[in-house]
Amino acid sequence: MKQYYYSDGLAKHGPFSLEELREMKLSRNTMVSTVSSERWIPAEQMPELEGSFREEGFKSDPVEKHKYPDRRPPKSWLVESILVTVFCCLPFGIVGIVNAARVESRYSCGDYEGAVRSSQEAGKWTQIGFWIAVAGFVIYMIFLAFAFVFNQF
Repeated sequence: MKQYYYSDGLAKHGPFSLEELREMKLSRNTMVSTVSSERWIPAEQMPELEGSFREEGFKSDPVEKHKYPDRRPPKSWLVESILVTVFCCLPFGIVGIVNAARVESRYSCGDYEGAVRSSQEAGKWTQIGFWIAVAGFVIYMIFLAFAFVFNQF
């Protein structure tokens, strides 16, 4: 019996039988592989899965349509996270980069809510790193001002 795996962009899941994989109603773009193959392909390119995909878009769920009308990818914060890592605060910037990298992979796998959560986390850690760096700079400037004033007398 052939066994299948699928990837959600973050991890590999499986093995599953063909029947189990069909019941999951994967997206057409979900990457799928078999045990015998090292190659990952979109599920729509696997003939045995034809007709077992979930419906794309919002035609069947008006609540989802109202929540996310344009369904654009959420902001990734990748550039900002890299800048915070390089110029401001290394630990918080790295956490921002990790979460920023998850945004695109989750969005491309059809996990829009997960992409939004990752975007929010990336933004939070990037901003924390930035404001800690700003506060550190202000404290340093105050320290220099006091050192200058008290050295004058």
